[in-house]
Amino acid sequence: MTYFLDSSALVKRYVRERGTATVATLVRRRRPLAASRLAAVEVPAALWRRCRERDVDAERVSAALARFGHDLAAMTLVEVRPGLVDDAQRLVEVHPLRAYDAVQLASALRLDRDAGLPTTFVCADGPLATAAGAEGLRTLVLG
Repeated sequence: MTYFLDSSALVKRYVRERGTATVATLVRRRRPLAASRLAAVEVPAALWRRCRERDVDAERVSAALARFGHDLAAMTLVEVRPGLVDDAQRLVEVHPLRAYDAVQLASALRLDRDAGLPTTFVCADGPLATAAGAEGLRTLVLG
């Protein structure tokens, strides 16, 4: 079983909020983890936004991003390629998804199909989780 963490789930590894304990458990138990290459931009963007909003200080964001770099290097990363973008386009036709959410879901579906191992889609977004379930993935919705 591989756990695909979308960016909303990954952020919970670095900022304490609902769902943090679940993500920490997945990491601590050394579950096979995967993410979209998009996370390399989405997670820092979310953390720096929290800093600008004064929820987290810059020193903590910098430390979190150093840890994030190590974590990302240990995960299976799904690259965003033309075929995957085509899959995301199909997903927005049939599900009410934002563009990058569709790319995240397309990445998890590609991993599930290509790796031949069951994939659980982990996110903190109800509509995205609903779409993932409708596409046949197991889901784990965080707080």
